[in-house]
Amino acid sequence: MHKFNVTVNECSNIVVGDNANLTIRASNGIPQQRHVPEQATATNATAHAPFQESGDAIDYKAKSGYVLLIHNYSFPKRRDTERQWSAEDVKGLTSLFDDFNFTIKTRNNLEQSEILELLQDASEKDFGKYDCFVCVILSHGSKDGIYGTDDVSINIEAITSYFRRDRCPSLEGKPKIFLIQACRGSQQDSIPIESDSEPIPYASSSLPADADFLICFASAPGHERYRQPELGSWFISAVVKIFKEYAGKEHLMDMMLRVNNHVANFFSNTGLKQIPCQVCMLRRKVFFNPSYNTL
Repeated sequence: MHKFNVTVNECSNIVVGDNANLTIRASNGIPQQRHVPEQATATNATAHAPFQESGDAIDYKAKSGYVLLIHNYSFPKRRDTERQWSAEDVKGLTSLFDDFNFTIKTRNNLEQSEILELLQDASEKDFGKYDCFVCVILSHGSKDGIYGTDDVSINIEAITSYFRRDRCPSLEGKPKIFLIQACRGSQQDSIPIESDSEPIPYASSSLPADADFLICFASAPGHERYRQPELGSWFISAVVKIFKEYAGKEHLMDMMLRVNNHVANFFSNTGLKQIPCQVCMLRRKVFFNPSYNTL
C-alpha cells in the first residue's frame, strides 16, 4: 500500500485506482474522505447508440441496414432436387426489407465454397453507413450446419465468425442478425410434409467479440422445419407477417417472441409442430424504422 500527498490547486477530473481512498482537504484544512469503488473508472460507450428518444439508454434504432440473402433452392445431388415454395420466402423478405429501406443483396444456389467466399467478401466491406447487418440463409440443413448446393455443410459458428469484431470491425457495436431457415436435424413427432433435411424413413473494439449477435433458427436444436404451398416456410412467413405489423412499435426481441408464438400455433395435417429458437447476444433493444413507422 502506497500513500501520496499531492497538492492540487484546481482540477476538473480526478482519476484514481479501484478501491482507493481519496482524501480532499478544503481550504479550511478539514479532510473529506471519499472511497472509490471497483470499476468506478469504467466508461459506458454509447458511440453506436443512435436512438435514445424514449430516454432508455439501451434503445437502438436501425434506420439503415445491409441484408445478405443466400437462397439455395436447387440441390442436384438429391432425389428431391428443388426446395419447393422457397421463392415465397424470398418475395416476403424482399418486401419486408424494402419497407425498412435496407440494402438487399441476394445470391442464389451457392456451393459451400461459394458461401464461404461470399461471407469473406461481405466481412471485408465497410459497414460504416449502416446501422445493422442482416444475414438470411434459406437452405437445407442438419445438426451439423447449413448445406451448400453441393451438400457440403458449414456450421453456424463458422458463418457468424466472419462478422465478429476482429474480422469485421465496422460492425462492432451494431446488431448482427442471422435468420436461418433450415432444418437442424431430423427429429419429428410424426410423418413429415415438406422438410429441409435429408429424406428419412417414415419409421424414424472494446466490446466482447460476440456481442450484438442475434441468431434466429427456424426450429429447435435437432428438429426439422416445414414449408407449404403459397405460404412458404412457417418461420419466414411468420417473420414477415409479424415484422410488418409490429416493427413500427416494438423492438426486435419482442417481435421474435410473437414469431415463436405464431409458429407454435401451426400444425400440419399429420400433427407436426415447430418452434423457432433464438440465441441472443444483443445489448440493446433494436427498433427498425419502416416507411410506415408509427413509433
